[in-house]
Amino acid sequence: MPYASKFFLWPFGLLIICFLFTCGSTVNENLREESILNRATKDSEEKYARLLVDQNLYTTKGGELQKKFYRHLIGIAGEISEKRQLTIIPGTIGFYYDKKSGDKTRLYMGLDIQSGRQFPATLTDKALQALRKDVGIVMHTMDSCRSIFREDDVAGMVIGWRWSNNKSGEFVSLWIEKSDMTKYVNLQLTVEEVIHRSTVTNSEGKIIRLPL
Repeated sequence: MPYASKFFLWPFGLLIICFLFTCGSTVNENLREESILNRATKDSEEKYARLLVDQNLYTTKGGELQKKFYRHLIGIAGEISEKRQLTIIPGTIGFYYDKKSGDKTRLYMGLDIQSGRQFPATLTDKALQALRKDVGIVMHTMDSCRSIFREDDVAGMVIGWRWSNNKSGEFVSLWIEKSDMTKYVNLQLTVEEVIHRSTVTNSEGKIIRLPL
């Protein structure tokens, strides 16, 4: 084959490889999302509908999104509760805005987990280690629902952990940008890197400084 022909075919072949890789990635994404939707059966709805946010409590577009992606949220509830074996607090799966910024146009799909662990307000290394497993599980499950994160109003996800002490119920929340979620699923970020790049708030809504 003449050298010029080889030179011409090389970028063409590269384009084909890239096309096939993109198609394969898209098919995989669709299968993951379909798997979540398959969990949204009538029985699952009866079992997990109570875990979703009360529609009457919304003051943002989150109510519309919850109606639009209702089956996704039921599927997420089933996946995390049954397959991942985490305890979701009733009335917490839905769409939230960051009250610190007051921006109701940037919503985060989230949920709260009932944790048997107690986390100090400063979130020490030991406490962070306890969070890593939960973060990876929830992030991977939610990222399966790519349709939700294609919405312009959805900026990312938020995971809350609640626990009780002798005085009152306390919690910490981790606010993750959707670009970091994608990087994690694509193995471009570790769970620890995602945590350190995200915002963590406590029961009072104050930002918690993470140990370096």
